[in-house]
Amino acid sequence: MTNKIQCETHGEREETFVCIHVTGDAAGLGFNREEPSEEKPFPYAWCDDCELIFEAHDGWNDESSKLTEIVFFCSGCYERARIRNTHTTVTLDDLADLRWKCGSCEEWHTSPCLDFSYAEPYYWSQEYEKVNAGDTEFDKEIPATFLNEDYCAIENQHFFVRGIIHLPIIGSAETFCWGVWGSLSRENFETLLRGADEPERVELPEMFSWLSNQIDGYPDTLSLKMYAQIQEPASRPIFELEPTDHPLAQEYHYGITAERVREIMASRLEGE
Repeated sequence: MTNKIQCETHGEREETFVCIHVTGDAAGLGFNREEPSEEKPFPYAWCDDCELIFEAHDGWNDESSKLTEIVFFCSGCYERARIRNTHTTVTLDDLADLRWKCGSCEEWHTSPCLDFSYAEPYYWSQEYEKVNAGDTEFDKEIPATFLNEDYCAIENQHFFVRGIIHLPIIGSAETFCWGVWGSLSRENFETLLRGADEPERVELPEMFSWLSNQIDGYPDTLSLKMYAQIQEPASRPIFELEPTDHPLAQEYHYGITAERVREIMASRLEGE
């Protein structure tokens, strides 16, 4: 049984060991390890430079271990390091010349597009626009039905917040972002809305949420389980997807390739 450690980012997770080079924001340095097994799901891992040491000394031993620095990691940070440093056939740099037209500004851009979003929850309809209170000040009473850029309420029964799902891109420190809406309980919604400008909001516990958009190109994404991690004022919550077999959850936890980024761009953008 592996030891547990407490991580500031991921909470209590399995203890793992990696070379220091793959920590932090390092990307594209290689991620070498033995094949994971049931007994060792997170085997010791090292970068390509440390692989040269490994090969020159026929493995890790007292002598070779002196030539690198080993640090411990939680299993969540381990997986993020694996995603960032694993080599891929196609990289984001290979998408640098892609030209695409933005649907918002109508301008042409040349670069990979890493951000797509939804302006409203799936459950918002045109009939609600007639009574939409929009950007009303919420210091006294929250309207029964309203939609603005960050929050939504429908008939004083259903409540939503706009946030971001970050999909890590394999071999890169970049992430691909889905800007989506998630449901909140009435209590959490009111807490978040009333404290929208309070710096202390970052100390709020994570909030349970159901994904409230149908993202094109996936099987049904409505009501996937998520948790909203509250950020500082003026920053939208970050949604953490619960691990499941759903393709979106798989991409959230194991990353997507640059090829997959190109595929999403091709399906959603006008390009040359």
